Amino acid sequence: MINVVSGKWYPKDSSIQYAAQLTVDQTRYEVQIVSDHTADGLESRQNLIGQWSQVMISDRLGQTERKLTLADGSLFTTQNNEAIDTLINSNKNSDTASQWRLRLHRHETKLTSVLTMLVITVAVVFGFIKWGLPWTSQAVAHALPQKTGEFIGDQSLDFMDRYFLQPTQISEAKQQQITSRFETRLKPFGGDDSIQYQLHFRDMKIGGESQPNAFALPSGDIILTDKFVALSQNDDEIDAVLLHEMGHVVERHSLEMLTQNSLTTMMVILVLGNPDGISELATGLGTALVSNHYSREYETEADEFAFKKMLKIGIDPQAFVNILNRMENYSTTAINTEDSNDAENQQEETRANDEAVEDDKISDFLSTHPSTQLRIKMAEKYSKCFAQKLTVCE
Repeated sequence: MINVVSGKWYPKDSSIQYAAQLTVDQTRYEVQIVSDHTADGLESRQNLIGQWSQVMISDRLGQTERKLTLADGSLFTTQNNEAIDTLINSNKNSDTASQWRLRLHRHETKLTSVLTMLVITVAVVFGFIKWGLPWTSQAVAHALPQKTGEFIGDQSLDFMDRYFLQPTQISEAKQQQITSRFETRLKPFGGDDSIQYQLHFRDMKIGGESQPNAFALPSGDIILTDKFVALSQNDDEIDAVLLHEMGHVVERHSLEMLTQNSLTTMMVILVLGNPDGISELATGLGTALVSNHYSREYETEADEFAFKKMLKIGIDPQAFVNILNRMENYSTTAINTEDSNDAENQQEETRANDEAVEDDKISDFLSTHPSTQLRIKMAEKYSKCFAQKLTVCE
């Protein structure tokens, strides 16, 4: 079957165009120059002949002019995209890449194919975030040397000291007492010797009010705030929280979180393109939701780590529940007190209380910690084992 396509021909490395016809017969092609340009000596030029398999054909983009690069480097162009598609489809000697590009173009122009690929893309992204992301981040975090965690920890502590934390008001004697007990009582249960634990005491204020908190950095640095120490009623409560923070360090939760945030952002950018405007909003929201979801899992893992160590050390897990409730009650009271001083907030607070039941599931999802009731339930389980003098709780 002989196919003839009309178009334009350009000599190699030249912008001069000539009317021409492309003829394809099985394995060969022939370009016949039909323009009469005696000045260029084209009357004596013989027709261009070559192997069809050597022709490189550009991708089809709507009705844009198609470009065919011939064997000698010259160029043949045509508006007849349908004829070129027919040549590619009917001629077995067309290059494989052109055939695949043609099939791809056909799929791109079909609504069913586009919707199918959209569903597949969403499924792949969801699957990666749901299962691939935790596995990948865990593998990366545990493969990194401890020096990486130390570097990140040092930088993070410097940043927080500069913008969020203030010098502690806790006496040197109290700091030394907590540190000495940590070194002798808890540190032997904090993983391998590569982790260099160190306690830091700081004051953290929000809106002029000191906040009770404790958090660990991947380096093994653990920060205790003044208000947390003040709310603790005994050594076991402080030690219970310290064991919880040690669990974050041992399980490398900070490094996993960093990896997850980075990979999540990259996934959103790959799907949505350059994250500006609405893409930027989606990137931030997606990262926040995924980060909070896995943060709750991390908190549960750290709780379990702490409860298991408490049984071996001889600390009743109820101590963790006591300080947790006290911190939560303090924070709630502080917020309510601040709101009560602002008359405009009274109506909003009443409305929020009326909607508390409906919003409970949403707020729990967005929370960076598991619900207090779930944590208490786990603590009670280990507390019963402690009462039975068990060191392992099944």
